[in-house]
Amino acid sequence: MIKLYDENSDLNLIIKTAGNSCNINCKYCFEKIKNVANYQINPQDLKNILNSIKKKCSIVFHGGEPLIIGKKNFCNLLNVIREYFPKKVNIVRIQTNGTLIDNEWLDIIYNKYKDLNIEIAISLDGNEYMNQLRVDYNGINTFKKVRTSYRLLEKWGKSAGMLSVISKKSLNYYNEYINFISSIPNIKFVKINALFNIENNKLTKDSITPIEYANFIENIAIIYIKTKLYKKLAIEPLLSILQRINNIESRYCNYSCRKCFNFICIYPDGKIGPCDCLSINEFELTNLNNLSKSIFLEDTIIKTISSTKYNTLNEIISKCNNCDIQNFCNGGCLSQRYYFKNNKNLYENYCLSKHKLFECFSKLFINKKEYTNND
Repeated sequence: MIKLYDENSDLNLIIKTAGNSCNINCKYCFEKIKNVANYQINPQDLKNILNSIKKKCSIVFHGGEPLIIGKKNFCNLLNVIREYFPKKVNIVRIQTNGTLIDNEWLDIIYNKYKDLNIEIAISLDGNEYMNQLRVDYNGINTFKKVRTSYRLLEKWGKSAGMLSVISKKSLNYYNEYINFISSIPNIKFVKINALFNIENNKLTKDSITPIEYANFIENIAIIYIKTKLYKKLAIEPLLSILQRINNIESRYCNYSCRKCFNFICIYPDGKIGPCDCLSINEFELTNLNNLSKSIFLEDTIIKTISSTKYNTLNEIISKCNNCDIQNFCNGGCLSQRYYFKNNKNLYENYCLSKHKLFECFSKLFINKKEYTNND
């Protein structure tokens, strides 16, 4: 059964280190429209949120750009994490745009705080052409700076994940995308997201439809098999699609029972909300100031999501009850479906895209468990 919050699972904390402050100016950034303060989270607030959690959690430092607060301030946050690692915090990640990484940052991450086993993922939409919406405030493509960061990581003997957003400009570049990620020896994993931005209940000009995204993923999968790239790295959502077809649990929320309220965002102004794909403007759960030693965050989540404020999300979930592929996609991304809700064509297109992926991958990969290894 799909639920907004799986109370039997641990939380993933998304620490919005500097709110939506960022040193670059991506054309599709949805963080910019959020009503949040642009100052950094302080160590005591981080400590308070960790004290409010019952069980273990993972941490990802996120943004905006998390490294924008500077090395000294970031170390202050890592000092807090160190107090809770590994008994309460079991995984530490940084999601960065990659443009600020230098030797000093890598010395902090891999030497000074080596004991935290910090993982890095970098946002890059593919080759230089595909990355043209990720620009700085002078309109210059960030591709070269980010590629330099991967090379620097390689010199350190380190790998990093890659998160890519596929826009209308990138749809026909699946061969180029595979060639590009294959050319970087130290990519740890790849996650391919779709640009589904909505304005006035319509897709923005650079956004793509769910079916277009499904077509892109299908083409990527065909090349993934042909080139045997699966022997080198895992690509999401390919991995999760294959896992679900073979009745293996997925870690990726789009195909998992762990949904929006198992991924909790903490903003510097004290706002606490679900996964950052749902705007904090609409879905604020509580505030740091409201937390107390006698009330756990998990209990606050359970109490809050039962309010009428979340009826629409629960209604979206209920529409999956009679679907023949519910166990495959587990409702997909609830935030995407939420923002499609007032556009019938897009809403239906989203579900059709999941059926398309199910049918396509069932034919391509059925019972091919060698592709589902996510070690």
